[in-house]
Amino acid sequence: MEEEIRRQAILRNLQGENPKAIYTNLHRSKKWFFKWFKRYKAGLDDWYKNKSKAPVKRPRQTGTDERELIITIRKKLESASFAQIGVSAIKWELHKLGMHLPSDSTIKRILKKEGLVKKNNLRCQGSRISLFQRASVYQQHSSGRSYWSSVYQEGWQVLFTQHYGCIQSSGVH
Repeated sequence: MEEEIRRQAILRNLQGENPKAIYTNLHRSKKWFFKWFKRYKAGLDDWYKNKSKAPVKRPRQTGTDERELIITIRKKLESASFAQIGVSAIKWELHKLGMHLPSDSTIKRILKKEGLVKKNNLRCQGSRISLFQRASVYQQHSSGRSYWSSVYQEGWQVLFTQHYGCIQSSGVH
């Protein structure tokens, strides 16, 4: 609809009609008319169409090379056994390479977009529970109403604490 009005206005001007009469008749401004007349004179085939107002360049956007490096480091860390895979581990690897360190939120955003974010399986609960599902492998020891409880599995002692209904653990060998 709007595109057709623009084409008619310029066609009327080319047929010799006064520009002021055209834009007042169409209930448009002088600035509007001469904007489209200037675009017509530029010689483009689609002069009557709107141009995108989005920026052509985004100078603060993370580059593709940096994104690929972050993803590669994350995948490398995931493949290593017992390696940390979080933002701080990725930043440490970037630091060792002598690269620019993006913010934590930038790294998180990239990982989320690539589907590399893993949910934590620990959930707040009212009572203490062990994180291990196999009951036959471990022995559980507790000393009465103590704040700490420990679980032994394959030579590792995992300490559980109860803090505001949430379980926190720390591994001790």
